[in-house]
Amino acid sequence: MKNLFLIGMFISQFSGYTQAEQIKYPEGAYLSFEELVNKAPSRQLNLQIAKRTRSDIAIAGGNDYKLVTEDKSIKRSVLRKEILAWSTGDTLYLNCLPYKVQPGYAKVISDGDLLVIKAGISSNPKEYKEQMQSAAVFGATVGALAGVQLDLIRFVYAIDKKTNKITRINDQAMRQILAPKPELLNLYEEDANKNGQETLIRYLKRFNEES
Repeated sequence: MKNLFLIGMFISQFSGYTQAEQIKYPEGAYLSFEELVNKAPSRQLNLQIAKRTRSDIAIAGGNDYKLVTEDKSIKRSVLRKEILAWSTGDTLYLNCLPYKVQPGYAKVISDGDLLVIKAGISSNPKEYKEQMQSAAVFGATVGALAGVQLDLIRFVYAIDKKTNKITRINDQAMRQILAPKPELLNLYEEDANKNGQETLIRYLKRFNEES
């Protein structure tokens, strides 16, 4: 009986965690940040999301996903520029172009006070310079910093749903985000791999869950 009770508790906790991680936005196209925050898409279009290949990204640059359609009446500029986000009903994809982190779409990894994504290098000159100088970039692209390899690099970003401001997540940014949650901040500070991308994402998820 004790074992059954423990199994039941585990299933319950796992189910709760899974539900917390699901990003529920009604299916459709979101044309503004206000629509996105309110989870109210203003257009229903015949669109599909497609994962881009590494070779496609290497040739044309941009992020990991794109919107496609067989409807000839929908202009390409609508897909690339006018749609801020697209939801399939269970997954949200954010247009990275307005945030100056390369064109194309990125899957939203976590949703709460922050929208968390992995996207390309920033086109903002100051941010671009900092990214190029960061240890993460040099570690990933030793001797091959330009061209194809650069197009494939991904960084962790968070968009504040109160301000619509995007922030590249590094150690300094993470400390600022976690400052209102001292216990979570202490856990992060003690993490042996606190600068790893998966670690950063894990703590951002915890932050969203606890906010």
